Amino acid sequence: MDHGSNSPMNVPVRTEVQGRMRWRLARALRIAPAIAAMTIWIAFIGACGRSIFPFASNATPTPTITTSPTIGTFLYSSNFGDGKVARFTRNLTTGGLTFDGTTAAGPVNGPAGMANGLSAKILYVTNSATTANDVFQFKINSTSGALTAIASPVAAGKSPLWIAVTPNVQFAFVTNSADGTISQYTVNATTGELTANGTFTSNLLSSPFAAVASNTFLYVTDSTNGTVVSFPISTTGTLSGGTVTAIPVASPKPGPIIMNSTGQFVYVTDSATGLVYFFTINSVGVLVFNQFQASTTVSAAGLVLTTTPLGVQLLFVSNPSVPSISIFTVSSTGQLQFSSPATDPSLDEPTGMVVDPTGTWLYVANEGNGTITQFTISTATGTPALIATSVTNTESAASEPVFLSLGD
Repeated sequence: MDHGSNSPMNVPVRTEVQGRMRWRLARALRIAPAIAAMTIWIAFIGACGRSIFPFASNATPTPTITTSPTIGTFLYSSNFGDGKVARFTRNLTTGGLTFDGTTAAGPVNGPAGMANGLSAKILYVTNSATTANDVFQFKINSTSGALTAIASPVAAGKSPLWIAVTPNVQFAFVTNSADGTISQYTVNATTGELTANGTFTSNLLSSPFAAVASNTFLYVTDSTNGTVVSFPISTTGTLSGGTVTAIPVASPKPGPIIMNSTGQFVYVTDSATGLVYFFTINSVGVLVFNQFQASTTVSAAGLVLTTTPLGVQLLFVSNPSVPSISIFTVSSTGQLQFSSPATDPSLDEPTGMVVDPTGTWLYVANEGNGTITQFTISTATGTPALIATSVTNTESAASEPVFLSLGD
């Protein structure tokens, strides 16, 4: 999902209930840190092609995850502006993208978070438009990457922004930012189809933005309350209780969220302060605040983790209003160290991101100009760097891609 998105901004926010939630994190917390985006992500995702947004946006990256692509032959973007999902074939040697067309995913000004399911051969997409409030479900053709509906869209709450799938692919959860609820679903183990499993409400939530799941906990960011909440997942896939983890900074606006591959660490971006938050997961599954690092002084959006071919662990964060990508190295204990920012003329309101399974290329959705920038990840000199390799159109400048996800 990575699938991800993110949080509030310092500029006029087009609220979800107003329909025009263009999650331009640099200008508005439109789709509550999504872009599963986003991812985004997301996912973010998310969800995890290594991104949010999961690794891409919204599924959770863990050693046993079955939703994370093993090859990532195909790449998808949720095009908020035109109500579609753009499809691309990815060259596994060069990482280059070829645009293959689009698939309808509900009303315009709606597609947001994305997540994979069933070995990255299923794609879920939320649509937050006021006339939709649905989750679209697609099967990925393993030869062409074409998307085929596996069932009718399943209803969510108001302004669904982000979708998270448990690593065992048994349950899925959607954050509904406008009514403060979480939609719960069971996942068909054969087809990947989602079945409604009730709506969860909690007085700990006001505007849930993004979420990431382990098999036993769902971690949810709330941009209005400025908190992250840990909810236990029952054996039937329903949520209960909840423990709030406060963020010890002034007026935090947490957005997109991801988990590392071992399920020990969680990272969250803040679209108002430009900070990145690091949490550890304690022995009972609850988040514990550990550290914050500055990404920019304005806003931070999508985020994605990866390990490069040389074994370097990195976290990338997109900065929409200062178009750039912040690079952090990640220690074995999860601590972040800011390395450098990467800029390129092709970046225009960068939001959702995803890294290919080999940790060689980073893909960034540019909401501002409707393109995807491909970067080569370099650590050969000892200092992590991003080298812009190519730019691919998602359809038009008005498509507004927010989250990215990979598929096999």
